[in-house]
Amino acid sequence: MKFNFKSAGMLLAFIVSASLFTVSCKKPVSEGNENSILKTVSSGDEEITFAYNANGTIKSAAVKNGLISSGSLVNYQVSYNAQGKISSIVSDDDVRIVPEYEGTVLLKSTFESLDGTHLLTTTYDYDNGLLKSVIITDDAGDPVMKFAFQHTGSGNISKAQFFTPDFLNPGEFVSSGTVDYTFDAKPNPLFAARDILHLLWVPASPNNQLTEVHKDKDGNLEETVNYTYQYHSSGTPKSATMQTVVAGQQPQTSTITYFYF
Repeated sequence: MKFNFKSAGMLLAFIVSASLFTVSCKKPVSEGNENSILKTVSSGDEEITFAYNANGTIKSAAVKNGLISSGSLVNYQVSYNAQGKISSIVSDDDVRIVPEYEGTVLLKSTFESLDGTHLLTTTYDYDNGLLKSVIITDDAGDPVMKFAFQHTGSGNISKAQFFTPDFLNPGEFVSSGTVDYTFDAKPNPLFAARDILHLLWVPASPNNQLTEVHKDKDGNLEETVNYTYQYHSSGTPKSATMQTVVAGQQPQTSTITYFYF
């Protein structure tokens, strides 16, 4: 199995990148057109590509990413129930994600191998319809990771706090750091894929990130990230330049490019 469920560091890195990519600076590829249906988000050798059903729902997602798929291309096939909600996501590295709903609200999801072996459980909690926290436990019910979120009035995530298991108090969590965010007022094309991203522990905000400020558990600055977008006339991003500054190191610049149908 390519996805390393037990790596808290990978989960932390995955969740804080709403664009899904943190990459080295490479020659950018050509821009997409002005349509709003997202096809691909690409950055160097890493990308995520969506295919759609005739009714506009996402049929599959092909992901090549060092954090999610260990650099290999992994395909996720999406199935839906009669109410139009996701019934399962199955990857070609033999992992099935099965969500559980109360009405249309996602309450829990399980990760299992195709032979039915339980791997992880994710539970979701909300505040006024916005995601408040995500708790991940292993097959024995022991805590793996917790994420807690605050939101702006527009529904964007203003702060994410991360928790790891408290080994002195079994079953409990301790804070391991925070990220503060600001956003533009333009539509984030990944927001349309939020149901799938949600099940992969990536809550997508309605708008595009402008800044991230990463701090450790003691409040010390670790990293800042600044995004500069180029937009289509429709307001969706063509591409983004991402500058990452780690304390004590030279800034690193990356490019993200968006393609549309």
